[in-house]
Parts: sequence; structure tokens; C-alpha cells
Amino acid sequence: MNSPLGILKSLSPVPKWVPSVYAGLCLILYGTPLTRILHAESAAIIAGAAWFVAGLSSLTLFARDVPFRRTLTTQLAVLTVPWLFLTLSLVVAANCGYWQGLLLYLVFAPPSVALSVAIAYALAATRIHCKKMALVAVGLAIAVSGCLYDLALHPQFYVYNHVFGGVLGPVYDEELALRRGIFTFRGLTLIWAAFAWQIGRRLRGMHIPRAAIASTVATTGLAYTFSVTLGFNTSYRHIERTLSGHVRTEHFDIRYDPESLELDDVRRLAGDHEYRYAELARRLNTEVSDRIVTYLFPDSDTKARLTGARTTNVAPVWLRRPQVHVLATHYDLVFPHELAHVFSREFGLPILRASWSAGLIEGLAVALEPPDGLPTAHQQMAALAMAEPGIGDRLSRRLSPIGFWTGRGAVSYVATGSFVGYLLHAYGLERLRRVYASGNFASIYGKSAKELAGEWERYVLSLPVMDRGTGDWISGRFAVESLFEMRCPHYIPRFVRLHESGVQALEQQDTTRAEALLLHAIQLEPTFEPALMEWTRIATATGNADKVVERLGESVSIHRSAGLSVRLGDALAALGRDHEALTAYSDALDLLPSYAREAAALIQLRRALTTHPGASQIVRAGRTADDFVAFDTKEAHLFAAVLHASHDEYEQALHLLRTTPVPVLSPFFLPRLAWLSRWSSHRGDLREAAYFAREAARHFEAAGAFNEAAAHRDRAAKADWLLAMQ
Repeated sequence: MNSPLGILKSLSPVPKWVPSVYAGLCLILYGTPLTRILHAESAAIIAGAAWFVAGLSSLTLFARDVPFRRTLTTQLAVLTVPWLFLTLSLVVAANCGYWQGLLLYLVFAPPSVALSVAIAYALAATRIHCKKMALVAVGLAIAVSGCLYDLALHPQFYVYNHVFGGVLGPVYDEELALRRGIFTFRGLTLIWAAFAWQIGRRLRGMHIPRAAIASTVATTGLAYTFSVTLGFNTSYRHIERTLSGHVRTEHFDIRYDPESLELDDVRRLAGDHEYRYAELARRLNTEVSDRIVTYLFPDSDTKARLTGARTTNVAPVWLRRPQVHVLATHYDLVFPHELAHVFSREFGLPILRASWSAGLIEGLAVALEPPDGLPTAHQQMAALAMAEPGIGDRLSRRLSPIGFWTGRGAVSYVATGSFVGYLLHAYGLERLRRVYASGNFASIYGKSAKELAGEWERYVLSLPVMDRGTGDWISGRFAVESLFEMRCPHYIPRFVRLHESGVQALEQQDTTRAEALLLHAIQLEPTFEPALMEWTRIATATGNADKVVERLGESVSIHRSAGLSVRLGDALAALGRDHEALTAYSDALDLLPSYAREAAALIQLRRALTTHPGASQIVRAGRTADDFVAFDTKEAHLFAAVLHASHDEYEQALHLLRTTPVPVLSPFFLPRLAWLSRWSSHRGDLREAAYFAREAARHFEAAGAFNEAAAHRDRAAKADWLLAMQ
């Protein structure tokens, strides 16, 4: 009995080498977990290869006078070879998103083959001598010019291409942005194929009505005219129609969605923009040569629809206009990093405005991030070096684009950030600016990247690990697999989608629907912590604390989650089972790292309220902040302040904090100072924010919490700077 490949060879007029090329390519794709399965990456690679394979082999067939229809039919039929190989990979590699991958394969590969066969048909009728070279040149021109047009002239992070189908978004986006534009664009590919076929027939003297050709040309022209509307491209105007809010500062134009962000909040962010600009200008001794546009997207769906990047925050340095694209909800975490990329444009390569070294690009941005109170990049790498010696040898691989992007994201970012920080500390700014573009360490430092990496490893090992929680922090963060390691890349399980829908329902204040969606997610995956956290909070507040206790008692996550231990304690307290609640809160405290002082303070407040007879009744009833104010205890007032702040009622929260003195030795002393500083800033009282931030920095440093102290010094410096600018 013949194999499917043998049957295909016997039926097809295509040269025998064509199926063999496809089979060999699939065997190469088997070497990487991401490409061994049928999905976006493998579909694009197959489509790109098929464009050239089908076109070149079709030239041979047309030279033998094989009809166009038969040639096209058999070229499409031979695409079953890579489909079969990538489907058979299911035996050894899971592909939870197989059906989406099959859809992308059908959208990517057949239209590419149709276009290449049609162009070959037209070329075969010409007097060009090197027809195969011409076909290759046409394919390369279409592939390259399409990418340049999309990425160099538009604020987008997706590419739709007539040769290889497309790239749907950044490599770090686990969930693909499957926009309608890819389908309309591939329809346009088929229209181009029809046009090439018409030209081929005309060149052969066959009758094609001029009206048919004119209609094809007109349709193509209209498609490009309305490319933004059809979803082929994203224009600045298209983004700004959605992000219609606009705040202008000295160096920035901030675009935002006025329905999701209040103007006062945007003005606060505008002040942060200018402070971060001033800090980076000082540290890098440079200015950005043009105004910077910040696009603040309200949610990941809007960001994916407009730019193709769902969760990845991006500063596209290659575009003419300096700009950053960030989720508004992630602003504090990502904006300084992305702004550092904007500054690095000034000493990057010409045109690209970046570096040949991906490690230097991201490492510089990480090294320039402001302190956030968590373990620093140096501390994280020191902890990793003690657990896994030889980080210097591994670093040099992360400096290259392939090594950086194929490795685990957190490790790549932190390692290169620590390395660049060392170069700044040991050798100064000027050398780093010079090496940034070229990545040629030997010519600028007089040492190879490997030698410098060895120096860096010895440096981080000489530093004390400031926090016992650093090991726990990196064990969780560095364990996150890269897209190239995931069992099911690009696949978002149903329980995750249900959780996302539940969160959206909560934002719309539809508690009943949110609870049902979250419970469904938990039923599908009982240990999925994000859904458990949201559902248990709702269920306890709506009088279903007994169901929470039952659910968490069965969940294995409770044995390793401080958050779920708190939720269990809340439910037990609501049921009046105070002793068990105290035990759950104690478990949560034991699971927290030492730097999580504010989280620990909130748990301690719960413990205190649980043991207070009157306050415990309010806890069980789930009353408001005002109910806690009625109790004349420090813990009740502090808890009420936290509740007020959670509803953006900063004036009431600050009043309670100011009128509630806390002893220095209390577990609430340092968190109270942190809250006073942060909430004063949110309220716009810069003098108080600066004062309390300095106080917090002084006391955190005295307590040995150096990372938190650094974060508060940064907050004080920002408040002082903003005051000076008024």
C-alpha cells in the first residue's frame, strides 16, 4: 500500500522535489517546540516557503504547457504534505489550539500559492530570460516592501503579507490578536492573483475583457485606499479617534480614552511623564529630539484591535515620531521602561534607532527603571548565581536577538538589565552609549562580551542579598516559560476566558453574572487562583461564606497561596469561626515574603478585627468603612482608611490616617507612612506626599528595608520636582 506522500506524488504533475522540500522543511520545524505544531508561526513559514516553491515549480510546468487550472489545483493539493506532517506532530507535541492553527494555515498558505502560481503564469508568457530569478526577486520585493510599509510607516505591531501571510503581533503576546484585517487582506491576495492570471492570459493572446481587468484594478485600488477601514493597517488618526482625550505637556502629547480615565488622573500621569523625562535626561545626558506621544489604552482588547499588541507594551523606536503604547492599568509598572527606549533612539543605529543587540536594548531600559521596592536586578541575579553558577557564560547568548527572545523573558530582561547596570557603574555612561548601537564590546571596552560577563558575575556575587524573600521572588518569576517552551503556545483555556469575562462583568457592576462566570471557571479548573480570588471575595460578600470555606478546603492552591489563605480567613470570620480564621491569617503571613509589608499589615488588621468582639460582628456583616470608624480602635480606623482608599476616597482615608497615631514598633507603622505618601500624591497634595515619602524612606532604611526606602526616596524626589515646577 502506498503512503499518502507516494499517492500525492503519483497524482501530481509537479516535480518530485516539491513534496520532498515541504517534507524536509517540516522536519526542520520539528526541531523547535513552537514551530513543530500547526499554528501561526509554522503556517507563516510554510506559506513563505510555498510562495517560492510553488512559483518556481510552476514555471517548469508552464514551460511544458501544463494548463493553469491543473497547475494551480495540484500546487494547492501538494500543501497537504506540510499539513499532514504538522498534524502528525500531535503524536509527540500537544497542540491545544489545533483548529485555530488549521484556520491560519488555510488563510496563510493557499492564497500565497495562488498568487505565486498566477505570477509564474504571467512571467512564463514574457520574453524575460531569467524567469526564475525574476520570480524570486518579485517574491522578495513583495515580502520586504510589505513589511517596511506596515512597520515603518504605521503605529502597528502586526504585518499582513502577500508572501508569508503575516505576523499577528509581538512575540510576547501569548494570545494572538486575530483581527478581521487578516481575512480581508488575504482576499486581496487572491484579487492580485486574479490580476496576474488576467495579465498572463492577455500575454498569451487570450481574450480577457478590458472591463474585467479594469474591475480588478479598481477593486485593488479601493482596497488600498480603505486599508485602515478594512483592517490592513493602523493609522495615527484611527488610534486617536478611539483615544480622543488629549493632554499636552512640555515634552508629551498624551492620548487616552476619556470614558475610562478621568482628566484629573491623566493630569497626575502627565506630571509623572515630565518627571520621568527629566530623570532620564539627567541620567543619560541627552534630550529626545522631538515631542513624544503616549497612547494610553483602556484595555487589552482595544489595544489588540488597534495595534495588534494585546498585552505587550511597546515603544516602536524605528518610527519617525517618538511614541509609547501602554495599557493604562499597567502604566506605573511599564512607562519608565518604555520611555527609556525612547531616549535610547538618540544614540542608536541610524534609521533603526536601536541596537544590533537585543540584550542591550532591553537591558538598558531595565537598568534605568526607577526603584519599585522589590528585589533589584542585581539582587535577583545574585540569588540566581548562588543557585545556578555560570550565569556569566549564559549571559553572552542573551545579548543576541535569538538568544534573548527564545529564552525565558523574565530571566533575559533581569540578566541583561543587571549587566548593563554593571557597565554603567564600572565603566560609565559614554562607553555604554558608544557600544549600544554596534554591540562591539571588544573595540570599545577592550574586552569581549564574555570577559565583561565574567566580571559582572563576580560583581553580583560580591553584593549582599538584601532580602530573604529574593529567592522566593525569582523562583516564581523565573519559572514562567517562554513561548518556545510552552506546552500549548497561543492557546487560552476556556477557564481563563471565563475568568476574563467575569472580571469584565465586575467592572460593569454585574455581580450576579460575574459570580456565575467565575464559578464556571473554577469548576473547569479548581486550582485556578485568579478566578478563586475573585469568586471567593464576591461569595463572602453576598452571604455565601460557607461555600467559600468548602471550596478552599478542597483546593490544593490553599497550601501555597497567601492570597487564598486570606480569603479563607475572611470567610471563616464571616461565619463566626474566629479561631480557624486566625489560623488561616497566620498561614497567610507565613507565606508572604519579608518585603510585602503592606500586605502583611492588611492581614494583621484582619487578625485584630477578628479578635475584637464588636468589630468582628461588622466583619461578619460586611459593612462599610463608616461602620468601622464608629469603633474607637486604631485597627478599625486603619482598616476603614484602606476601604476608603480602595474606592478612591483619598480625603477620608488620609483624615483617618492622620488622626490615628501608630507606635513605631507597631506592624502598621511603616505601611501607614507608605499609605500617607501614596494617597497624598493621588489626592494631589504634593507637600504632604513629599514629607511622608521622606519619612517613610528614613524609617524603612532604619528597618533594613533598603529597596522600599529607595522607592520612597524616588516618590519624594518626584513630589519635590513637581512642586518646583509649579
